[in-house]
Amino acid sequence: MSDPTRNGSAQFSFVGRGDVAALSARTDAPRPWGGAVGPWRRRPGDAGVSDAVEYPMHPANYIARPDLVHAVNTALMLGKPLLLTGGPGTGKSQLAERIAWEFNLGPVLRFEAQSLSEAVDLFYRFDLVGYLSAVELSKQRTRGGAAAAASDDEGPPSREAYARLGPLGQAILRTDPQADPKLFDALFGPAEHATRAEARPSVVLIDEIDKASRDFPNDLLNGIERLQFELPDLKRRLVVAPNLKPIVIITSNQERELPAPFLRRCTFFHIDDPTAAELTAIIARRFFAPRGDAPSAGLPPSLPTAYRQLLEEFVRFRERHVDELQYVPGTQELIDWTDALRRRDAPSSTGEGDLLGRLDELLQTVSAVVKHRDDQSLLRRYLQGLKPVAT
Repeated sequence: MSDPTRNGSAQFSFVGRGDVAALSARTDAPRPWGGAVGPWRRRPGDAGVSDAVEYPMHPANYIARPDLVHAVNTALMLGKPLLLTGGPGTGKSQLAERIAWEFNLGPVLRFEAQSLSEAVDLFYRFDLVGYLSAVELSKQRTRGGAAAAASDDEGPPSREAYARLGPLGQAILRTDPQADPKLFDALFGPAEHATRAEARPSVVLIDEIDKASRDFPNDLLNGIERLQFELPDLKRRLVVAPNLKPIVIITSNQERELPAPFLRRCTFFHIDDPTAAELTAIIARRFFAPRGDAPSAGLPPSLPTAYRQLLEEFVRFRERHVDELQYVPGTQELIDWTDALRRRDAPSSTGEGDLLGRLDELLQTVSAVVKHRDDQSLLRRYLQGLKPVAT
């Protein structure tokens, strides 16, 4: 096991990178993905952390209970996908970012499930229209005469150039790039070969699988269990993950039941709503940790007075009116409310003032919290009835 106190995250003790090589790769080959684990590292050509988000949360700040860590370790040891359920904002999707950072595996390969999604989208698509257009253009150039052909360096179109891999297809191909260098170069580009051609696992996130069609999970069964897929448009070429296995995280909001054959092929964990203490740590690390940095100590930064009071009143309101609310606000609503108030802060503001001093702003931002007309009236009355904090 890796050192649970490393990088100041006492909650985490994911299996170390050497253990990943032994457990998910089933091989004694040297660790192929290189570089020290953390702080956040990116290879040349990888997408960096976006500056478009005003309050990015470093993956090292992700908070997990010990039982979630054990579930991740179990999935890694068995080489099976981890199916996560839980309310919005409980950290299902962010867990994939934490795992990718923990093992220095590069950007998470994401798939957002939709009602029209098909299982094949995760693996492979072929741009047949584009390919046929290129073939016809090539024929026209040939008919144009030898001079036109001599000035054309492209030659006949390559079918590989019109293949499009989905997230799981990319992950499987990256586990053994040298098995089919021509396909790898066509899909990722020769310029990336120097930085991506090493064999390495990837983290694949299949988000909100319950939004996809009913056939989607069952259609995934063989591909996700065998970690292989066929390219019928490329002479039925087979792509297989021979040793290294992608780390697959699947999330569900439990909008419908998933089929039993699919569940048998997954490990499972339900993320409960966080306690008040955990909410404090989540808000503190998301909004009040040094921007873009890993935590320097095991304890999260403290909350300014106004935001500590905001959290307390949010929890108190939810507990007091849980039976009356049409939609019970969760972690995501608290995050959004905090974010809205933070964005209204003056640059020099410390948030140390009393919450009642911002009552007008609280009332103006209730739309971030309540999702029903009656709930809005209930929250407004609650906020207007707040009493000054005793000093």
